[in-house]
Amino acid sequence: MFDKIIRLSFIFSLVFIIFFVGYISHKYKAKKVFQTLEPLISSFEVYFDLDLDKKLGERKLRKGINKSSPEFDTNFSLMNKPSESFNKYLFIKQDNSGPVLMDNPNNVVWTWNLNKFRNPSKIIPYHLFENGDLILGRYESKGLFRINKDGKILWNKNYYNHHWISLDDENLYVPGTLFIDPQDLKDKIYEGSFVKNCKSEHKSRFGTIMIVDKKNGELKKEIFLIDAFYKDNKSREIIEKFSYNCNDTFHLNDVRVLTNQEAKFFYNGQKGDFLVSFRHLDMIALIDKKKHNIKWYVQGKFKYQHSPRITKNGTVLIFDNYYEGGRSRIVEIDIDSKEIVGYFSNKDFKFFSNTRGRIQLFDNKIFVQSSDQGEIFEIICEDTKYLSDEKCKSKFLYSSIFSSFYPNTGVSVEGKYVKDKIYIGDFYKKLNFFEIK
Repeated sequence: MFDKIIRLSFIFSLVFIIFFVGYISHKYKAKKVFQTLEPLISSFEVYFDLDLDKKLGERKLRKGINKSSPEFDTNFSLMNKPSESFNKYLFIKQDNSGPVLMDNPNNVVWTWNLNKFRNPSKIIPYHLFENGDLILGRYESKGLFRINKDGKILWNKNYYNHHWISLDDENLYVPGTLFIDPQDLKDKIYEGSFVKNCKSEHKSRFGTIMIVDKKNGELKKEIFLIDAFYKDNKSREIIEKFSYNCNDTFHLNDVRVLTNQEAKFFYNGQKGDFLVSFRHLDMIALIDKKKHNIKWYVQGKFKYQHSPRITKNGTVLIFDNYYEGGRSRIVEIDIDSKEIVGYFSNKDFKFFSNTRGRIQLFDNKIFVQSSDQGEIFEIICEDTKYLSDEKCKSKFLYSSIFSSFYPNTGVSVEGKYVKDKIYIGDFYKKLNFFEIK
């Protein structure tokens, strides 16, 4: 009995010393020496709902800590995060690490070499080809690239890109940005419109759609949406009715080019039309591929939305970032009636992404990326045609909390490594550029 007590006391003391040394190393910035201890410290804090900075830190720091900190918006800890194999490949880019391919939440099977780029963590992947090539963009700046599986730059173009893209057999369709300085906005642009008297100290931004040859990167065409809309009376009326922000009127965050099958769901829809998401208008819209006018839209049934995806049922799934009470949801809207026919708010779990939020329809399944939480889950429904909180449930597949990228992932506002946001997390099956060992 006495021997057991001695052993337990020794183990407890050892654990305490490890935690204490890790905490002190964090406080005094000796991370290169002790950073391997930090996930244990942070995991201990999250698991037991503690914060050592709050308990032991300086008074000034203690006042600023609350449960809105990023480590508390996750559904998982180190002990219970998803670990099941994907039976497919997850192509993922977290905010503070490079793009990788994984076959389970803890195993990387391929890493792209981005050493040719300055500040590579700010290089954003938009698409993975079967041969391992990537389309990359420089975050909120100029630079669009195609690289091969080994990181060799195949082409490099000085285009300003923003957010996610789509593609067909020949082209990439990339959200771009037109910047207009205040004087030009006042004197030259859109006489009599709401932007005429825009009071802005900085350049105003307006979304464009760039059509880029995916083989050589040449810009075939750039569609300046604000110009096109103001040449069409109906489109102009729609924009004027719902616009409130002359500094970033549209905030175009997604462009989807329609297939033949998808176009059939829309009245007068055509292959090659663009389904776009305007975050600052709370609107998704169908843009004619030739006239570039608005031919269909839904507004006000979601807020600050992302990632519209057309289903086989003639509906659109949308990541509704600001649903209610600090929660997000996936809302389903019938294309013909424009009415909400279903939604899934994952009510049994925390679900909120202030920014981004992505939906992937793949292999007849619905995958959701809650970007700010660093989590990916599948929506599984039974006995229902449309999404339903009652008849659908989530299966979590990935959480970035204490991920295998640690300690190169994100940090909370208090400076502790906990988790990272996800920029893109898409699943793939047919890939032929590497061998499984």
